Amino acid sequence: MKNRARLTRISAILGAAFFLSVLSSAAPVAWLSGAQDSVAIAAGPEISVLPAKVEYKRRVQAFISGSGFKPNQEIGIRIMMGGVLSDISYLIKPRPIANANGAFASVWTLNREIRRKLLTIGAHELTAVDEEGNQLATTQLTFKKAATKKKKKK
Repeated sequence: MKNRARLTRISAILGAAFFLSVLSSAAPVAWLSGAQDSVAIAAGPEISVLPAKVEYKRRVQAFISGSGFKPNQEIGIRIMMGGVLSDISYLIKPRPIANANGAFASVWTLNREIRRKLLTIGAHELTAVDEEGNQLATTQLTFKKAATKKKKKK
């Protein structure tokens, strides 16, 4: 039991560090050189999930982050769940809203989605959308079979 509590504390600390590092980063910029001037063109929005392969079990956490969005933009996150394209933004804490630099970092703690078997083992596409439902960015989240605990022989 002590190991579980320690692991929970460590994952919370790592999640907070990851969250702060994304929030403090600026949106990615690609530099193009023109004939006389250098022009900065912001890259399109991007989202990512860490870890990319998550164990299929309750209370597992997936860290979702993004950059290249409009400052203070509300972002919807969609995934196919239970055979229906579902907006999971309300399940993600804090709700995905870009900061002044166009970046966000949130944590999705899966629980009832696994308990009710709304998600399946395998690859799923996460899609970031704007307020009108227009697709902005996609990434893949894969659920892998959870490791089984081996019982000790007496």
